[in-house]
Amino acid sequence: MFRSAHPPADKPRYTTRYVYADTTLSTHGGNVGKVSVTSEEHTRLQQMAEFLERCCNDLDAAGYDVISITPVVSGRTSYMATNTELADPGHGYSVTDGLLVTGKLRD
Repeated sequence: MFRSAHPPADKPRYTTRYVYADTTLSTHGGNVGKVSVTSEEHTRLQQMAEFLERCCNDLDAAGYDVISITPVVSGRTSYMATNTELADPGHGYSVTDGLLVTGKLRD
């Protein structure tokens, strides 16, 4: 049978969902350049992975193919005192705050 090149009017051709990541516990610790991740943060990262899986499954059930997953990151800074009692001016690192999941409606 003939299939229309255009999707039904009730569904957009592309859709994007945001998957939340709880980053309230993300801290920088230890030596400069070493980021510490606590066991509680591992649990929250696992939760983000489960949210991502649910999001992808929901898109699939709605008739969409996932075409991209893009991290949303923010910068954080940390100031540390060195052994010479001079304050390090600080350094930055990034934290994943969430994910953007884009789906394309199947033909």
